[in-house]
Amino acid sequence: MSKLTSNKPQDWSADQNSVWESLEKHWDLLISKRVGEFIEYIHPQMTGYGHESPLPVDRPWLEKWVGFWTESTDIVICELKPVGITIHGDIAVVQYFIFTIEKSPRGVRHVIRRYTMTWLRGEKHWVVIASHNNLMNEHLAS
Repeated sequence: MSKLTSNKPQDWSADQNSVWESLEKHWDLLISKRVGEFIEYIHPQMTGYGHESPLPVDRPWLEKWVGFWTESTDIVICELKPVGITIHGDIAVVQYFIFTIEKSPRGVRHVIRRYTMTWLRGEKHWVVIASHNNLMNEHLAS
């Protein structure tokens, strides 16, 4: 796995680092177009909102959407920037930014997304149970 985070807090607990490692692996699998393994980081009852859909998203939606998206889009470079991780027992709330340069048939796009994700401690790794994200350029343009 390539390093997706240039700088993160040095004072994080073992749990916070463990959550972030799962998040980095989750994104690395998406970038590598390993959709089946990527989905393993999504809880079967996950729910959320994404910039891609006006309706709530869930794991079946992600399986369909991510599979389609990875066929037509390459992430040339990616940077994850943590804002914070709050741990509540086996639940972690993670806020972060992700900056990507993406290449697709539509051309090259520079994209900044803002995420709040809720992760649950799993047997092998943390898994996403809720997520909400938006495109920052759309947010800042309004």
